[in-house]
Amino acid sequence: MKKNNKKRNVVADNGIPEVMINQAQNNYEQAFLQMDIEQKRGSKSIYLSPEYHERLTRIVQIIGNDKIPLFAYLNNILEHHFNVYEDAITKEFKEKYKGLF
Repeated sequence: MKKNNKKRNVVADNGIPEVMINQAQNNYEQAFLQMDIEQKRGSKSIYLSPEYHERLTRIVQIIGNDKIPLFAYLNNILEHHFNVYEDAITKEFKEKYKGLF
């Protein structure tokens, strides 16, 4: 009996092919869990809910193999957010900003 050597497209419980899940995981790590050499910790403090702090810390520890500090991960998330929503934020800001004169 011959074995079928064709690659099968394994589908996870959520209906998404496993290949796509693995690719998304790799893209996520490349986008958010890399530290730019020039990134430096700022002098500002921010406050997070304990729930989000725990989640973010665990992501950095487990997925990021504890190789990236929390501030760098948050900077990457915010950079992505501003790149994606820059136009919408600018539009809303211009609509709501009223000059003094």
